[in-house]
Amino acid sequence: MIESIKLLSYVLLPLIKKNIMKKLSLLFMFLIMVSCNNTAVQKVADSMTPDAEIVEVAKKAGYMKTADAQYDLSLGDQAAVDLWDKYIEAHNNQDLETIMAMESETITILGPDGVVTKGKEAHSKFLEEWFKAANPKWNNYFSVPVKVNWDEQPGTWVTNGHNLTLTVDGVESTTGNIADVYIEDGLVQMFYVFSRQLPAPAPADSE
Repeated sequence: MIESIKLLSYVLLPLIKKNIMKKLSLLFMFLIMVSCNNTAVQKVADSMTPDAEIVEVAKKAGYMKTADAQYDLSLGDQAAVDLWDKYIEAHNNQDLETIMAMESETITILGPDGVVTKGKEAHSKFLEEWFKAANPKWNNYFSVPVKVNWDEQPGTWVTNGHNLTLTVDGVESTTGNIADVYIEDGLVQMFYVFSRQLPAPAPADSE
């Protein structure tokens, strides 16, 4: 009898162990799948309800350095671009009244030739003479608004690309310009202009 029980145990135990291991393996695989699914679900949930820090990182768009610090930039408001477009349109129309209404009393302008114009009155006088002498015309081709994470500049910067055509004594010349414009409280506060001379268009072939 004892020998029979031993023989039976030799036969059955491996089968029982094999069956248990199979079940444990299936259970282990099931737990892994549940864990992976939970992770995937959590990722989807996180993407649907991102925290403030992730959103803030996504908004970063470069930096600005001063003498002693560096500040993050982020995409600014379209309203600043629209204001600058209207400001340039007023220049093309030589509408001094509208131009003056859109800039601050203390506006500062740094021209490409190194000339600095300060104050609305000085700017008005400069434009009046320039309009008569050169009939300037602006053609914007891009504008990007950015904000600086800096308490001293709560407004919006607009980086603008445009071509400027002057007509002096019947001769046209065109420059490619980049303007960095600071807008605050709905007014143009300052802008810098960087310029390069564009080649004159090739003359049309004469027949």
